[in-house]
Amino acid sequence: MPEPTRAPATRTLHVIESFGSGSLSALMQYVRSTPHLEHHLLRRVRTTDYVPDGELSLFASVHELPASPLTWPRALRSVVRSVEPEIVHAHSSFAGLFTRLSIRTRAERRIVYTPHCFAFERRDVGRTTRTGFLFAEWLLALNTDTIAGCSEFEAGRSARWRTCRRAVYVPNYSPSPASSAGSAVVTGGEIVGVGRVVPQKDPEFFAGVIDALRGAEVPSRAVWIGSGEAQGVRTLNSSGVEVTGWLARSHAQARLEGAQVYVHTAQWEGFPMSVLEAAAAGVPIVARRIGAFSGAPERWLGETPEQLAALVELVRGSAEQAESNRREWAEFLATNSRESQLDRLTQAYRVTQRRTAGALRAVEAL
Repeated sequence: MPEPTRAPATRTLHVIESFGSGSLSALMQYVRSTPHLEHHLLRRVRTTDYVPDGELSLFASVHELPASPLTWPRALRSVVRSVEPEIVHAHSSFAGLFTRLSIRTRAERRIVYTPHCFAFERRDVGRTTRTGFLFAEWLLALNTDTIAGCSEFEAGRSARWRTCRRAVYVPNYSPSPASSAGSAVVTGGEIVGVGRVVPQKDPEFFAGVIDALRGAEVPSRAVWIGSGEAQGVRTLNSSGVEVTGWLARSHAQARLEGAQVYVHTAQWEGFPMSVLEAAAAGVPIVARRIGAFSGAPERWLGETPEQLAALVELVRGSAEQAESNRREWAEFLATNSRESQLDRLTQAYRVTQRRTAGALRAVEAL
């Protein structure tokens, strides 16, 4: 008796201009959550903030964007003709821009767009520039099948536009490492920040937290996992913060898992992978109050370096407070799971129920 014919896997082409740091982390989780799909990649590597760690083995094909952005639309159209994807998933604002200007979304080739933080949320540019970014996103939504926001804040913002055909919240998640039990020890250890040292992450604010702790004569070893702009690195170094430079993803996660407190100081975000990674590792978190943390535990959010420094002191000084911090963040992030991500990606990609059932079996087998 002949074996039943298996339906071909849905081909998904991921387009990413910033193959490094948080966008890469989120993209790789999408790929790992959907092993039943056939994943292809068109990327531009940010050599200054990317260390290979075996990610490319998960893609059926990998294509490189050429040096000149002026040629990217032609390169994208060429890869689309070669791969014939059913889904083109653009990651981040720049990839979302040139993807939606280069090809059209249609029933047999749907464009899905994840901003990983909209450009109009930036606070390092003026109001006029932000308004221009907002208008561009509003207009480009007409050529987007689905905006797959990585936070409820991001998806909800998109859904309010009349030009938006469809918005789906696809939560980021981070698997728990083997060492994620959470330590009751709250003295000593490192205060950690993570990410690209750029205005978005606000290294000056992080340095201010460390300065406030030392001004209060609280001994503090601080480290920033990552690298970036020279001025920001100098600011961190001048406050006694060790800047590791870019590490392989597994090494960066190991360093984060050993932290005493994770301090998130970004001025704007989609939804940061580093917060999920810290929570999964059982590391207490204090964070700056921004839109992405709507609904987060209020008592662990602050608006000034001094407020965050006081929260750091609180979790470092009490095992009970540290455990309360872990519990409250875990409750807030309860829906940021692999199962939820698979379910929402299924919605965003419009994958059939039969294929979804196969996906669940594939995920459970991993």
